[in-house]
Amino acid sequence: MRRNKRRSADVDITPLIDVLFMLIIFFVLTTSFIQGKIDVDLPNGKGVSSNQDKAIMLTVEKNGLIYWNGQEVTQENVRRLAKEHTGREVLVAGDKDSSYGVVAKVLSILREEGITSAGLLMQGGE
Repeated sequence: MRRNKRRSADVDITPLIDVLFMLIIFFVLTTSFIQGKIDVDLPNGKGVSSNQDKAIMLTVEKNGLIYWNGQEVTQENVRRLAKEHTGREVLVAGDKDSSYGVVAKVLSILREEGITSAGLLMQGGE
């Protein structure tokens, strides 16, 4: 007698669930890193690059808003924060369409409060 055995097609979906879980974690983390980014159109130029990881990032948007390490501040807050961080390097990312006066005022405040190492961020030129 011939028996017709049917094999059941069992599919183990555990590896698939693991991969999907890792992808979900990747996309969640990626979107959380992008949210704190301030979009500034930097001017072109050449310069010496410094260690941006340890420096304080000061951003001036084209509408005149100022950000200290991603937090919106006023010019008076820049003065207070500069006093607290005397001796640290500050990188100023001024939008190329921002008012020259705002960027110059920020640099002046930094100098008055004892920040001697302040640089301007630029995009790499040709």
